[in-house]
Amino acid sequence: MSSRSTAIVSHGEIDANALETYGKAGDVLLRIGNGGAGATGLVKELAQDYLESRHKDGLIEWMCNHSRNTQLALLKGFIDFALTYERDQEALAQAEGWSYTAGCVFHDHFCLAGPPSDPAGLASADSLTDAFERIAASGCLFHSRADHSATMWKEREIWSLTGREPWEDQASTSSWYKTSLLSPPEALKGADAAGAYFLTDRSTVLRQTGLGTISNSTIFFEPTQPRDILMNSCYASFSPEMAEADTPVAHHVRDFFLYLVSPRGQAVIRDYGIAQTGLPLFAPVEDGVALTRLRGGRPIGGKWVKDAELTKARL
Repeated sequence: MSSRSTAIVSHGEIDANALETYGKAGDVLLRIGNGGAGATGLVKELAQDYLESRHKDGLIEWMCNHSRNTQLALLKGFIDFALTYERDQEALAQAEGWSYTAGCVFHDHFCLAGPPSDPAGLASADSLTDAFERIAASGCLFHSRADHSATMWKEREIWSLTGREPWEDQASTSSWYKTSLLSPPEALKGADAAGAYFLTDRSTVLRQTGLGTISNSTIFFEPTQPRDILMNSCYASFSPEMAEADTPVAHHVRDFFLYLVSPRGQAVIRDYGIAQTGLPLFAPVEDGVALTRLRGGRPIGGKWVKDAELTKARL
């Protein structure tokens, strides 16, 4: 375990134990840390394909923590390979000397979701900040994850652009601004059931669509270009010592990163989710942003169905 200190602040307990283990037999080759993509099944899909590409026995573990706690799990030696979503925190860890950011491996996308009835009138909002302002001004229900996840920080960044901090003024916002410590899928299901607006991500929306757990949500805003404020790109990081060390785990760290950015790994990312929901959950590195849109659609029968498709179905 590292004795280094860091300016990165944890929130909640850092889970040092594997939530899932992939592979059939053999030694643990690699311990991967991640939150959201693991919950959608992408980490499992990638780990299993990597193991198949080796044609040898071996296991890979997934430790589930949100982005900053995943970084701290790397610092503490609980994981070998981190998949995280906050560029400023990754840069901080690299500047402190205990983490090396290898690069982008895929793109996820933050989305502003809410009920199709749209009581705050977001469908006609001119911008994302206008949409948040309309939610606050109308007092329409908004759910927030107060868990120090990348999603929470992104939501607060957007609120700050409106000049509001509803989490700091609970006396006047408690009727409409509701916080929880729920996981991404559980928080989405809660917002869907309550008819609340909610900042979530594309992969969670589509994963829960495929599982049939949501039915009362649509998307009002999502990224449309690579530098959009709602982009949620995932980068790989590991200890600088792994870059050149001649140990089994160091070789697997380097090999797994090369696999992720290879045509084979990127093809897994590009196709993941299509068979179940009709749309990919993530975008590969070269696309820069998802080439398909969720805005104006909703979950129906395990698929994400757009307005135009609904109209055709009625005709």
